[in-house]
Amino acid sequence: MRISLPVRNLKEITDLLNTVVTEVKLQASPNGISVKAVDPAHVAMISLELPRQSFSEYDMDGDDEISIDVERLKSVLKIARDSDDISIRKENGKLAFEIGTINKKINLLDNSSVTTPKIPQISSESFVVLSKHDIERGLRAAEDVSDAIRFTLSQDNFAAKSYSDTEESELVLPRDMLKEVSCKGTVKSLYPLEYLLRFMKSLSSSEEIKISFKDDYPMVIEFKFGKQGDMSGSFLLAPRMEQ
Repeated sequence: MRISLPVRNLKEITDLLNTVVTEVKLQASPNGISVKAVDPAHVAMISLELPRQSFSEYDMDGDDEISIDVERLKSVLKIARDSDDISIRKENGKLAFEIGTINKKINLLDNSSVTTPKIPQISSESFVVLSKHDIERGLRAAEDVSDAIRFTLSQDNFAAKSYSDTEESELVLPRDMLKEVSCKGTVKSLYPLEYLLRFMKSLSSSEEIKISFKDDYPMVIEFKFGKQGDMSGSFLLAPRMEQ
């Protein structure tokens, strides 16, 4: 196996995975790489699809499983510049990295020690496509108010509201600020804010996202990312049940 890709892409992949786990198993094939991970509390899941055309070099003879320590991978990337390309090859139970004039190796994990979760089929006819920047501002405004945020969607607007005994914060995006919306009536659900903030921060290259949810139901955030926007993923988040 030998692959190459821009450092900025690998940093984003690593950051996205690190929102939920510290160890992952990559499923590699001649067509590309996929990865699924769930956090220990089973509150959030992430799934990424990295097609072979999103790599500047992709040499993979057959199917393979590659288990890695995400924190160790992040330590390798600390020495790289975003403008660099990074080449990776698998050899003798290690991953070898070439970043310009620097060569580094890290041990692979035992595949049997890392599980790949089954991502449940979550579907909702209610969804909104909106600017990632817009919703991220709303989440940041709520950060010091509460540890949960309520999403509400109607044909007229999308709202994200947090409140405590002493404070309140609400983002309201009217229909003309939404790129697409599908909703019959009104749907609402409460979600843990910490996971959303980590996820939005790690998704650095996307300009828009699709959020699907319904009353007291898991949320699915779908997104494209990478330098050319040819990588894709989904982020699942369990609802926080109101007392």
